[in-house]
This record gives sequence, C-alpha cells and structure tokens, in this order.
Amino acid sequence: MRSLIFSAGALVAALGFIAFHQSRDPNLLQGGLTLGGGWIICGLFSLRSKWHGIVGAGALAFLGALRSLPSVTSVASGDPTARFNVLAGLICLVVLIAVVHALLAERRQRSIDKLKNGEDPGP
Repeated sequence: MRSLIFSAGALVAALGFIAFHQSRDPNLLQGGLTLGGGWIICGLFSLRSKWHGIVGAGALAFLGALRSLPSVTSVASGDPTARFNVLAGLICLVVLIAVVHALLAERRQRSIDKLKNGEDPGP
C-alpha cells in the first residue's frame, strides 16, 4: 500500500510539471505538487503510523477525485488542461479504491481474530 501511495504521489507531481510545461498554467503545477506532495507526506507518515497515513492518503484521493470530476465534461470541448485533470482524477480513484479495499480487509481480519479469541466482534 505504501508503494502505491509513494508512486501515486510522484506520478501526480510529475504530471503537474508536464502539464505546466505544455500549458503554462501555474494552477496545474500547484495542484500536482500539492496533491503529489500530500501523498508523499502521507506515505512518510504511514512509516510510523500505518493506518493514519493510509487513511490520510484516502482522504486526499477522495478530495482529488471530486476536484477533477468537473473536468470530465470539459475533455470533449478541447480544453487542454482537462486531460491532465482527468488523468489525475483516475490516479485518485485508483488510490481511493485501494485504500477502501485495504481498510475493509483490515476490518475483516480484526473480526476474524476476535472470533478466534472468543471475543465479541462488535458492530
């Protein structure tokens, strides 16, 4: 999971640089560095506190996916920045799905462990 977070962060940051060089729009550079840097920080944070870093990366992925959602309709109109926003949104969706999958697997494993130990698994 950490490798996905680190690679997604580096990929989005690089995408921000590429988008800036092609369109000269500083907002794309700022967005790419903010989201990519945030994921790298979450990846570093997960080295000390695994689930806090992973949940933080999931929250950033959710916000990034929502932020790029309006760009989906702009791709057909020929907006040059929309391609980069949609690509960043797809990366966000991959990270978000992976985080949700990891959290559900951890919850399932903890419930199994509680059942094996004879404890009440709770809600």
